[in-house]
Amino acid sequence: MLGTLLLTVGTAAGVSLRDGEGFFSRTVYAQGEYVDVIQGAESPFANVAERVMPCVVGVSNRANTYSMISGQTQLIEQSSGSGVVITTQGHVVTNYHVIEGANSLQVLWQGQYLSAELVGYDEMTDLAVLRVTEDVVLPAVRMGNPDSVRAGDWAIVIGNPLGKQLADTVTVGVISAVNREIDDSSIVKMIQTDAAINSGNSGGGMFSTSGELIGIPSLKFSSAGKGGIASIEGIAMAIPMDVVEPVVSSIIQYGKVTRPKLGVSVATIRGSDEPEKGRLPAGVYVSGVTPGSAAEKAGLLPGDIIIRVEEERVLMHTDLIAEIASRKAGERIQLEVYRIPGIEDLTVQDEIPDGKRIEIEIELQLPDERT
Repeated sequence: MLGTLLLTVGTAAGVSLRDGEGFFSRTVYAQGEYVDVIQGAESPFANVAERVMPCVVGVSNRANTYSMISGQTQLIEQSSGSGVVITTQGHVVTNYHVIEGANSLQVLWQGQYLSAELVGYDEMTDLAVLRVTEDVVLPAVRMGNPDSVRAGDWAIVIGNPLGKQLADTVTVGVISAVNREIDDSSIVKMIQTDAAINSGNSGGGMFSTSGELIGIPSLKFSSAGKGGIASIEGIAMAIPMDVVEPVVSSIIQYGKVTRPKLGVSVATIRGSDEPEKGRLPAGVYVSGVTPGSAAEKAGLLPGDIIIRVEEERVLMHTDLIAEIASRKAGERIQLEVYRIPGIEDLTVQDEIPDGKRIEIEIELQLPDERT
């Protein structure tokens, strides 16, 4: 005969009945309607992760460290990050800050460490290229079209957060924004994402749902939410492919990045949307022109305000720098400048006279060219 009944929540969506001795007698399932199971639903990310995972590697930065105990200098891992194989010859792209100060480099690929050498780096864009020196063939990614990346697209991030322990970690989010300017000193306009990016993800891959590489994770915003600082979640940045591709190609070909120069000193003017009487337009103010430079040869003058490059409006000096950095020596570009007579001698009390729009074509050249 059953003793006192005790009701407890069961583990199978029901109620269990126990007698006073603590023995289970039976389970009574609650009455109601169950939710149907979705048949055939598959993750849109699993196939991508499976396909590109062998192309993502860890990067171990090792430096000579003197041991007080042994009295000898040893190679010790001082930091680690991630990288992506971009050629079948074993070239790996990563962040410059991942390999900075390294005396020796290794690549972690599918559980094994492979020796690698530094091909070249570019501090300005925080990119570096390594090459695996061992006799092993690594699969390479396909680079995506930067013009196809839109806010709202899926972002699949693969890397090694915290190093070997959590190698080949996949996180997923969306592209939160494109062309993000981080600060006035950077020439790179970043891709913003809410996909989880942690220490060690730097230099890894951000992929589209077609498996193409669309960015190199580089930066994460974070705070503890104390001291008047707002708590920050889900804001991370990646370097887009329109920056990565020319830098990587130049490093592989020349061992360094060769950028053409205009030969000007510039600053940002925050003015009106377009030139108008009595006001300066927003744009890039030319404060100086280098003698013998491409700019001088083309007729650019100190005091000119560059307002368009190839018919695209430029509002900040970083817009101009990024545009020039993405081009090669020998290319010609069209600038539209706004020239105000005597602008260099004007004071804040003076009325700003009308200027005129001038079209200038410049042939870009490398900094050491003087012909």
